[in-house]
Amino acid sequence: MSDDDLEEHIIVVREGHGANCSSIGSVIDALFATQVAAGALFAAVAAALANADANANADANANAHADANADADADAKTDAK
Repeated sequence: MSDDDLEEHIIVVREGHGANCSSIGSVIDALFATQVAAGALFAAVAAALANADANANADANANAHADANADADADAKTDAK
C-alpha cells in the first residue's frame, strides 16, 4: 500500500493518551483510576474513624475508672468514721 492509498483511507489521527482507541476503552481507564482513588480514600476514612472511636472508648474507660476510684475512696472514708 502506498502513502497515497493510506491518505485516502485515514480520516483523522488523534494525539494523546488513548487517542485512537474506542471511547469505551478510555472510559474503562478512567473508571479504574477513579475506583482505586475511591478505595484509598475509603480506607483512610475508615482507619481514621476506627482510631477516633478507639480514643473515645479509652477516654470513657479512663473516666469510668476515675469515677469508680473516687466512689471507692468516698466509701472508705465513710466506713472509717
